[in-house]
Amino acid sequence: MIEDKISLALKDIKKMKDELKDLKKDLKREEKMDTQEYLELKKAYEDLRRQKKDMEESWQKELAGMDSYQKLREMKLQKEEDMANAYQKLFAHIAELPPKPFIMNVEFEEGPTKVQIMPEMHLYLNGREEKKKVL
Repeated sequence: MIEDKISLALKDIKKMKDELKDLKKDLKREEKMDTQEYLELKKAYEDLRRQKKDMEESWQKELAGMDSYQKLREMKLQKEEDMANAYQKLFAHIAELPPKPFIMNVEFEEGPTKVQIMPEMHLYLNGREEKKKVL
């Protein structure tokens, strides 16, 4: 008897799922915009996006040929490498500390900064964790 009730409930659920699926298809069909004005606007939008992308690509090619741009890129890469080396030195110094929390204050041009170093090799500047930066 219970098997019949379960079977009937499952059949009802299956029927409702199929009806819901059909309703969703009908809704999607109703929501679709296919007016001429919309299609023209959509085509113009896609054309503008293509033009924008082409313009950006041509600008990138033009920049690639400029010596000043290449020099700036090289300077940026060098600065990132220098920073990675400085972080490596910093964390090497931190590794020399005894394995206990360490707190100190450092004066920067912007003002004082509270430095917290945890035994798990985490460095916090004003409460924000500084991640190891390695190239």
